[in-house]
Amino acid sequence: MSQITTDPKEHLKALNGFLKQSDGRDKLTAAVQYAAMFVSAGEAGDAKKVQTSVAAARKVFRIFRPLEAASPVLLNPVLNPKKPLLLELINKLKSILMAIYFAGDHVVWASQAGLYTDKEGTEKAQKMSLWSWTLGSVCTVVSECYELLQLSKPPSTGEGREAWEIKRMKAQAEINTRMITLVHALFQTLLAAGLLQLRPMKPRTVGLIGVIASLMNCYMLYPKLPAPALTPPKSYAEATSSTQQPKMELKKA
Repeated sequence: MSQITTDPKEHLKALNGFLKQSDGRDKLTAAVQYAAMFVSAGEAGDAKKVQTSVAAARKVFRIFRPLEAASPVLLNPVLNPKKPLLLELINKLKSILMAIYFAGDHVVWASQAGLYTDKEGTEKAQKMSLWSWTLGSVCTVVSECYELLQLSKPPSTGEGREAWEIKRMKAQAEINTRMITLVHALFQTLLAAGLLQLRPMKPRTVGLIGVIASLMNCYMLYPKLPAPALTPPKSYAEATSSTQQPKMELKKA
C-alpha cells in the first residue's frame, strides 16, 4: 500500500504548486461559490452575495481559456488513424464545445463588467455556454468509458493469463485515473444540467453537486506528493550484532 509523506514542507510545496495554477485557483473558488449556493439555498442574504461575488471573481482565472480548450484541434486537426474514427471525432468535438463554453462565459463576464450591454445577447451566450459545457462533459463520459473498456479487455486469443495479468497491473494506475475522470465528468454533466434546469433541481442540490465536482477537480489538479523515504531493513547479522553485549577482557593479576 502506497504511503504519503508526512513532511509539512512537502505538503506546503504541493499546496503552493496547486495555487500557482490559474485552473487550481479557479476550481478552489468554484468550491467556495457552490458551497455558498448550498448554504443560501437560492434565498437572498449574505451567502447569496458571497456566491455572486465569487462567481464574478472566477472569471479572471479563465482569460484565454477558449484558446487553450481549442488548442488540441488547432494544433492537431488531423484525425489519428490508429484510433477509432468515432472516438477521434468525439474528442475533437469536446475541444470545440469547451472552447464555446469558455467563450460564452467571457461574454457573460463582459456583461457583468458593463462592457457588453445587450441583455438578450448575454442570456443567449450564457445558455450556449452551459449547453456546450453539458455536451462537452458527455463527450468526456463517452471517451473515458471507451478507454476503460479497452484497458479492461479479457485476454486475447493466444495471450497467456500471466502475461495478461502483468499487462493489467501495469495499466492499473491509468485505470484508476480514468475512473476518477469519468466520475468527475458525470458530476459535471449533472451540474451543468442542473444549472440549465433540464430537470428541476433545488439550488441546494445544485450547490452540493457543484461542491463535489469542484473538490474532485482540485484533487485531480493537486500535485503528487512524494512517498516517504524508506529505511532499508537491517540484515540478520547486523541486527544480532547490535544486540550482543561487548565482551570484557579479563586482565591477569
